[in-house]
Amino acid sequence: MNQKERLASEATRLLNEPLLADAMTEVRMNALVALADADASDTKEILRLQAIANCLNDVVDLLRAHITASGRDDGGVPVEIRPTA
Repeated sequence: MNQKERLASEATRLLNEPLLADAMTEVRMNALVALADADASDTKEILRLQAIANCLNDVVDLLRAHITASGRDDGGVPVEIRPTA
């Protein structure tokens, strides 16, 4: 098993791990609910809550990117993962 396949396998395992999925969903939802209730003038708190939600989205996106890079979800055509920033 090569590095891409190993990363894809581990990413699939993590995405399908109920405890992790539930924890990430709960933390993200708590941040979004708190964001809806946040004082609009409290920029620091708004940015903090947005960062929490965005970070969890980024983790899931990265795990999915590893699966795609292995060729599992894109018809078998490997794609290179490149940093976005």
